[in-house]
Amino acid sequence: MRTRPQAWWGMAMILAVALVADDGLAQGTSGPGAKERPGVGALAPDFALPDLNSTPVKLSDYRGRKAVFLNFWASWCPTCQEEMPTMEALYRQFHPRGLEILAVSIYDERADVATFMNAHGITFLALLDPDAKVAIRYQVTAIPTHYFIDKTGVIRSREVGPKDWRKPETWRVIEGLLQ
Repeated sequence: MRTRPQAWWGMAMILAVALVADDGLAQGTSGPGAKERPGVGALAPDFALPDLNSTPVKLSDYRGRKAVFLNFWASWCPTCQEEMPTMEALYRQFHPRGLEILAVSIYDERADVATFMNAHGITFLALLDPDAKVAIRYQVTAIPTHYFIDKTGVIRSREVGPKDWRKPETWRVIEGLLQ
């Protein structure tokens, strides 16, 4: 298990990279030919990360099939720990209608993520990004960070910070993705 200082050092590196990179929140163009950018309106950058069984999961495999709630988190993050059970409730509510949740754990060990997921009864996919390469590509500067990607693979919303996903007022963006 990584110690908190090492994990926080990793978050500091993400912040430094994000400050050097251009603004990922700028509006992009959607539709055919949209460029991959971590910004709202742009095609979500593709990636492949292993799940807890070491099976590679590729974001682009969901294009044309499912909307994706992409969550960046860590098992050592207190607000992430509080939020995850409410994300499970959201998953149970919306998965039958076509929502997939991909929880990308950064700077975590596989065993720590598996222990957390099992202890909290989390059934959606946890992916491992131990060096935060995907998080850096998505310009994540704080966790949790959420990206909401429609069925065509376009980012429709980005939110930073924890939420109680059991509340209907937080479902607005999810409802929009599933239309």
